[in-house]
Amino acid sequence: MVGQLVVISGPDQGRVFSLAEAQTLNIGRGLNTDTKLRDAHVSRLHCQVQEEDGKVILRDAGSSTGTKVNNKTANKVELKPGDVIQVGSTQIRFQIEGEPFDTTVVSDVASPQKPGPAPSEQLAELVGQMLGHFEILSVIAKGQSGTIFQAKDTKKDQIVAFKVLWPEFAQDDESMARFVRAMSTMLPVKHPNLVAILGAGRTGDFCWMAMEYVEGESLTQVIKRIGVAGMLDWRYALRVGIHVGRALEYAHGQHIIHRNITPANILYRPTDKIVKLGDLMLAKALEGNKAQEITRPGTILGDVPYMSPERTRVGLDVDGRSDIYSLGATMYALLTGRPPYDAKSLPELIAKIRKDEPEKPKKYQLSIPDLLEGTVLRMLSKRPEDRYQTAADMQVDLDRVAKFQGVQF
Repeated sequence: MVGQLVVISGPDQGRVFSLAEAQTLNIGRGLNTDTKLRDAHVSRLHCQVQEEDGKVILRDAGSSTGTKVNNKTANKVELKPGDVIQVGSTQIRFQIEGEPFDTTVVSDVASPQKPGPAPSEQLAELVGQMLGHFEILSVIAKGQSGTIFQAKDTKKDQIVAFKVLWPEFAQDDESMARFVRAMSTMLPVKHPNLVAILGAGRTGDFCWMAMEYVEGESLTQVIKRIGVAGMLDWRYALRVGIHVGRALEYAHGQHIIHRNITPANILYRPTDKIVKLGDLMLAKALEGNKAQEITRPGTILGDVPYMSPERTRVGLDVDGRSDIYSLGATMYALLTGRPPYDAKSLPELIAKIRKDEPEKPKKYQLSIPDLLEGTVLRMLSKRPEDRYQTAADMQVDLDRVAKFQGVQF
């Protein structure tokens, strides 16, 4: 077998089609095709996938709605492992069995040791149990949308970070569909400064996502330590800004907005001093009424100090400039030991985010370079049009600070 095509979204989700040497797979909804898809938006013969001299070639077959590969219109293209084919409203991933891209978004997978329904507050009781082929070992952290565990992928014999969402989430069909779409988008997205998503799905009462395990700590832990041990060297904050800025430049180039950058979503690995941004697309996956209903009391308060002013207003669209603000707020907290604004109540905090100017970071740490302080304050501008307009623009100034200070990250 050369490879396989796995349907990851659409009416035929979960079906798998094998591709052998010199074989041609006819993809469509017609009775004479190899797939006979049930998607009404797919042409009778939509496209063909063929193995030719060791390469796997996709050709559009004159479909009425066109064929896309990784969100780009494709008439003829060589497929690589992990590529996602879009036909109608159906997404199909090309993968090689047994290789790293052998990960799919799955739904309603039976588990031989599926735990019964459990209250949200008792997710920690999953430790020692199996979800799918993942053995849950220990709790790493609890967040707004669920719990992150250390787990073992028993198929690949590797340790992963395993996020399990609150059970109520899996009970809502609309939320599940949104989750599947978001995770399908993220599986092929790879960058050195992004925590890689290795797989995602639903097993019994739980939606989950398996991620690269980063041996290190979150910036939330770092900031808490600052409050006890004193000020953190400004070079640390600059490293975070440059590394996460690279991740944002890449993600925004893929038309992916994070929407919820906070210290809890950024990890630092001390062995190689690499900073990685996690939970990409999860905020988008958790949009909707059901997700709002299952937010745990008190958990959102940890995110608000890092929200852009526009994110505090219901109904306003946000773009990449909101991510830039949140990264600026995180860098500010690293430089000063506290977020840009603090308050005794949520309404007071939101009012400050919308109206007040933050204290200059040099008030707390005189050694901060003027150019770095100016860069962070511009990232924190109230109006999106006053911030850097793109992550690439922001990256130019962050790199300039590093060059002037004679440091490399």
